[in-house]
Amino acid sequence: MRSIIWSTMKERKWPIIIYSVVSVLLLLLYVSLFPGLQSQSKQLGEVLKSMPAGLLKALGSSADQLSNFTLEALLASKQFSVVFQTMAAILAISIAVNDLAAEIERGTIEFLLSQPVSRLKLYFSRFFSGAILLITFTAFSTISVIPLAKMFNVAYQANVYFMLFFVGSLFALACYSFSYLISALSSTNGRVFGIAGGIIGYMYITFIVSTLKENLDKLKFVSFFHYFSADVIYNGIDKLAIWVFVLTIIICTTVGAVIFQRRDISA
Repeated sequence: MRSIIWSTMKERKWPIIIYSVVSVLLLLLYVSLFPGLQSQSKQLGEVLKSMPAGLLKALGSSADQLSNFTLEALLASKQFSVVFQTMAAILAISIAVNDLAAEIERGTIEFLLSQPVSRLKLYFSRFFSGAILLITFTAFSTISVIPLAKMFNVAYQANVYFMLFFVGSLFALACYSFSYLISALSSTNGRVFGIAGGIIGYMYITFIVSTLKENLDKLKFVSFFHYFSADVIYNGIDKLAIWVFVLTIIICTTVGAVIFQRRDISA
């Protein structure tokens, strides 16, 4: 099992490396620009007060929060309201596609299963390799802020980035486990991208709509993007979010294992 995990990680390493580098470069840009932006924060706060509160919430901020301008406030509005979640979701779906559905579509899954390894061992080995890669990406996208802030002598709150790493990892794994379930059900790449990408995209739309329309506020509870948003920076970890993500990971992974064990691979 360890050898399968390691070999799979080596095969999938380049998307993680590329996305991690892009994420760190974005963080580097924001951290380096922060001192200059901080000097203009009062004017920025006045401008933001004229914007709809719902729109600011969707962007991970409020006028009051940005009036008290900190590095965390900047990253909440720029990196952890949309960018990180989008990158993590895309990575999660693409890894899940290549783990199972792509192998079935290419016919290489039959060679893998002809080896002295059970279906469940292959299933969980591939899952754990993807999980490790996603957690690695999340670490670079969150905890790397700490050395970057030190580099530019910018004040920061270290506990915020460890919270982001924890909840961000659960968000990425929830997207991954859901996509992995669809991959276990499917025999083509396109079906996984269409179903998993479509549903996760719908979750994002419902989150945005719920922030802009008060009468549709309850829609947010069906979206992963509600449970991991920039609110983590200001309000800490939401226990409900932990339960939602953990249950999603457990249920989707378990159901996927049962389906993959029983399905006709040639179908």
